Amino acid sequence: MIVFWFAVCAVIGYLLGSFNGAILISRWIRKEDIRTKGSGNAGLTNFYRNYGGTDTLLVLLIDVGKTVLACFIGGWIIKAAGYTSVEPKLDWTDEAQMLCGGFSVIGHIFPVWFGFRGGKGILTCATLGAFVDWRIICILLGVFLVVVLLTRFVSLGSIIGCLVYPFLFWWRYPQENKIMMTIMAACLAALAIGMHHTNIKRLIQGKENRFSFHKKK
Repeated sequence: MIVFWFAVCAVIGYLLGSFNGAILISRWIRKEDIRTKGSGNAGLTNFYRNYGGTDTLLVLLIDVGKTVLACFIGGWIIKAAGYTSVEPKLDWTDEAQMLCGGFSVIGHIFPVWFGFRGGKGILTCATLGAFVDWRIICILLGVFLVVVLLTRFVSLGSIIGCLVYPFLFWWRYPQENKIMMTIMAACLAALAIGMHHTNIKRLIQGKENRFSFHKKK
């Protein structure tokens, strides 16, 4: 029966994640579709490059908020279904939160409301890590900032962060649910890296755009 409730968490997380902040704000405020601008990606970096910081904060709030909400909903569902216990092996709260939050990331990348063309999942993956443990996001942010400050390649910082991502979950969780949580984190990281295939190609060719604090004119 727990499989049914996990499926419910996955569906709710996916539908919630499909409310892509960059697409919503570009349409509501700018009357445009961010996917027709710049790199064509409905993510935070491309949005900032084209529209600047003020509207980007709204995108940030939506995408962070929906991931956190998905995690809370996942935990609430599994508790309401009675799959919690004082014994760690019988408590599925962490897995439900990770599953619901993880499918929110998938929804962000492949939003059902917007033709399955969304962002690359970096912000939502980072938010999921922050929800799990503040130390995870601190380490990820540190790795990301060091790479970006040294190279000014946001994509490279994101990719390196994704490589570190599953190892942080392996470090964070006790033996009872270490393997399942790490596998889910590794799947999300692999998906996010896969969404950067064009960036990887441009990095190899030396054609990748470097980050600037000024929006495009």
